[in-house]
Amino acid sequence: MRRLLLLGATLVAVAAAAQPGSALVATTLTLSGPGATTYGHEVDFVGKLSPPAGGERVRLLRGNTFVTAGTTNGAGFYDLKVAIARPGPFHVEAAGVASRPVTVRIVPFLDASLLGARVAGSPLSLSATLHPSYAGTLRVRVERSGSTSFAQLFGPSARVALGTSTIDSFQVVVEELPRPGFVAVSRTLPVELRPPSLTYGVHSSFIADVLRRLGALGYEVPASTETFDYDVLESVYAFEKVENLDRTGNIDATFWAHLDNPRTPQPRYRLPAAHIEVDKEHQVLYIVRDGKVKFISPVSTAGLPGRFTPIGTFSIYRKVDGYDPSPLGILYKPMYFTGGYAIHGNPSVPPFPASHGCIRVPMFVIERLFDSEPYGETVYVY
Repeated sequence: MRRLLLLGATLVAVAAAAQPGSALVATTLTLSGPGATTYGHEVDFVGKLSPPAGGERVRLLRGNTFVTAGTTNGAGFYDLKVAIARPGPFHVEAAGVASRPVTVRIVPFLDASLLGARVAGSPLSLSATLHPSYAGTLRVRVERSGSTSFAQLFGPSARVALGTSTIDSFQVVVEELPRPGFVAVSRTLPVELRPPSLTYGVHSSFIADVLRRLGALGYEVPASTETFDYDVLESVYAFEKVENLDRTGNIDATFWAHLDNPRTPQPRYRLPAAHIEVDKEHQVLYIVRDGKVKFISPVSTAGLPGRFTPIGTFSIYRKVDGYDPSPLGILYKPMYFTGGYAIHGNPSVPPFPASHGCIRVPMFVIERLFDSEPYGETVYVY
């Protein structure tokens, strides 16, 4: 005689002796599997049929859905290999009995990447996809300076445009909100935006930022603009000259690095408290106040064959408001400091010596100097 008993969560087959009073022999079936596995990974479900019986067919089911099958060996053991895509619960059936259910937690795969150049001002976006799609939903956060600047829930995939309007560092956090049976996964993507490379003629909001920073360092800069025009180029040249950089006129990685840690130029002379210095080696002009460089402009001194710019200590003795013909050419708003030599405006101030002997400064610079520098002011040229 044979009966089935349900004991707890395990369906047990009970074999009874034919004679009354005979001892009952219970048939049990066990099942065990890993606690968790990655999505699609092949795992082993193992167990034993007791009393041992070889050749018994063992069926693995997820709920009521058949998954795979195998047979017991002579000792009653079985091993079922299967690639797991869903957490279950799983159970096995054999010899008229069923095991207790087992749930294997699934670790999904989260594909998250940044699309675009990590350059300030350039398009940059996050692309994230959860595999399998039914594992849960995604939440995206952008953390800047210790606070959350963006947070939003998505489905199993997300696409987010990231702000790159400033040169800074931040991180993008992608988190899975898992469904039952799935393990929560997340990815953190650090982002460090590189400064953009800017060249003559381009239009960029970062041009105004460069001018602001140069102005704060004492460089004479044109009115704020987002166009890399000739006046901006002159300010870039001035910075490159003081920093002993190649005079490329490009705002590149080297330029940005020096802008973050700039050199502080020192005047050669301390007295008088207010004076002008022209450094022919670096091709720059300094306005000095109280022993400190307060103003920096690019210049171009004598560079033509047979021409020279005098060296020594001089003073402004004559100023002409407008254009003034002279033996060295037509000068704009010249401030004469010795003979026919003057500091004057010129539409062309290359980053190297190129004048007939005068000290050229950009046109927007002379507009300021002509009004601010008085007669009699000391001019050092070295």
